[in-house]
Amino acid sequence: MNTALHETGIVTVHDQVVSLVAQRWAKAFHCKVTIHTGLEQDPWAGPQQLCDIVGWQVGSSGNTMEWMAEVETDDSIEDVATVSKWREAVVRGIPFYLLVPRGLKESAQRLVREAFVPVSGIYEYTFVNGLCQVL
Repeated sequence: MNTALHETGIVTVHDQVVSLVAQRWAKAFHCKVTIHTGLEQDPWAGPQQLCDIVGWQVGSSGNTMEWMAEVETDDSIEDVATVSKWREAVVRGIPFYLLVPRGLKESAQRLVREAFVPVSGIYEYTFVNGLCQVL
């Protein structure tokens, strides 16, 4: 998946990847998506929702979380608090995905394995000629 992203106000790599993935995965999963970026702090279910991206459906009994994803950067993946944040964000029975910079997938796999964080998938992202690609 790749696309050029030039949204007003989005300047950080983290927010660019969050916005891109949210747009693409909303279409792929046919669901509503809420994001957390520097611009938007509007959790779908309340302040307890900690993930960068949440996919959800509206039903007669209320909102149902379908999946969640966390985007990390070169700096955040090395932060000791990152794994704790993942553990707090995980909701039993809900798929949890990580997106990390290209070349850091093995590091992320090691971190989740050592911390016993259940992930459904780890994807890498990179920028080529101004286009964000998720691998």
